[in-house]
Amino acid sequence: MQLALGTVQFGLRYGIAGRGEPVPESEVTAILQAAWDRGIRMLDTATAYGDIEERLAGLTQRTEFTFVSKIPPLPSQSDESMTAEFVDGCVRRCRARLEGRLAALLFHRGADLLESMGEVAWQQAQASTHGTGIRLGVSCYSPADLHAIRARAGVTMAQLPGNALDQRLLTEGAPAGVELHLRSALLQGLLMLPVEEGSRRVVGAGEALSAWARFCSDHGLAPLQAALSVVKGFPGIRYCVLGVDRLEQLHAALDAWERARPIRAPELACTDLDVIDPRRWGAKSMRQE
Repeated sequence: MQLALGTVQFGLRYGIAGRGEPVPESEVTAILQAAWDRGIRMLDTATAYGDIEERLAGLTQRTEFTFVSKIPPLPSQSDESMTAEFVDGCVRRCRARLEGRLAALLFHRGADLLESMGEVAWQQAQASTHGTGIRLGVSCYSPADLHAIRARAGVTMAQLPGNALDQRLLTEGAPAGVELHLRSALLQGLLMLPVEEGSRRVVGAGEALSAWARFCSDHGLAPLQAALSVVKGFPGIRYCVLGVDRLEQLHAALDAWERARPIRAPELACTDLDVIDPRRWGAKSMRQE
């Protein structure tokens, strides 16, 4: 498993424990250079992440990062022609912005491929990327969604959440032949917060966070290293996508990643979607993934 650097914090105010504003460009530049210097080679981005996708090529001129980006959610109430035009336009703009370093495009709302225009959207994405070497995939919120999508479209890459509390990927599995990228390793920073603060911000999370705090204490690990150790216990993952909003966070995360050793902790698994799905947290958290 390798690390990829997420870029949502560079374009949006993001995360339940974030800095409360997009990362200033000078610090973005420093983070990107440090990430490259320490061995990260892939950046995860999206059109929906503010303006960062269109700025990345310029910010990474001195490096050779490859990019994974995302096709925005399909417009509602579109017919076949409108859907095809939308997807083709998104692909063309993304390719132009990322200047030949685009490795993969994911449908940002994987469920789009299960709805009425899903087949049209997928076929157009295939046509628009034909001969480019760009892989196509989906970003999903659950393994169940990925299984359903895989039955209808030939996705070869998928991004799924996984962390100490959200272990659905371990219990439900993923389809064969799909390269997996894990996101939400820190559950938008919730796993880094003290129990009292996390419980206040995410109603109903108290019991799970208390169990998490005991786990860290029992293993003698700081929450960051513990969280990444659990992530390393997920089998079959090609990349773990990790976002930071400060340079010191990047170095701390990379140091913790180097020290982390795989741990299985099924006793921490939480099935309450109000806790493990940030879309259900309410207005106090930024819910984009």
